[in-house]
Amino acid sequence: AMSYVVRPWALRDLKDVVRLIRVSSGWKRNRTLREWSCPGVVATGGDRTQKSWLPASYVPLSLPSTLVSPGHTVVGYQFHYFSYCTWTGRIVFGEDLYVMPEFRGKGIGTSLLSQVAKFRFMLANWNQPAMALYEKLGAIDVTARDNWVVWHIEGRAMRELAERVTQ
Repeated sequence: AMSYVVRPWALRDLKDVVRLIRVSSGWKRNRTLREWSCPGVVATGGDRTQKSWLPASYVPLSLPSTLVSPGHTVVGYQFHYFSYCTWTGRIVFGEDLYVMPEFRGKGIGTSLLSQVAKFRFMLANWNQPAMALYEKLGAIDVTARDNWVVWHIEGRAMRELAERVTQ
């Protein structure tokens, strides 16, 4: 069995996160993102100290002291930023969630999403696996426009998601 730990990303994770962005961008049919580089991310503010990316570190199940060993592998990320909604005030906007296919179904995506209290996010209207995950978590499809679907988790579903973190 394997285990993982979710933590705020650090600059030392940048190469792994950029690698995953490139992999995910190929999957998302976006050529521009495949051209991302570590210097480019740093130059555009990707090294901010605020918790803007939450990568998932996946490690073999072993002694607790090995969880911080240098052999870990970053297998996913959740990119979000703080925004403002004129109707509800401050919100967290979920820009991107990616978990490598071979690590899906292990709770990593849910753990990444559980790190924030209330957020809105967009995804491509053809991304059925992501839609199924968000719907399973209690997200609501609130609008469809410009080939994007906007969802949000709130109320009881958000409280239940937050409780998963504290258990």
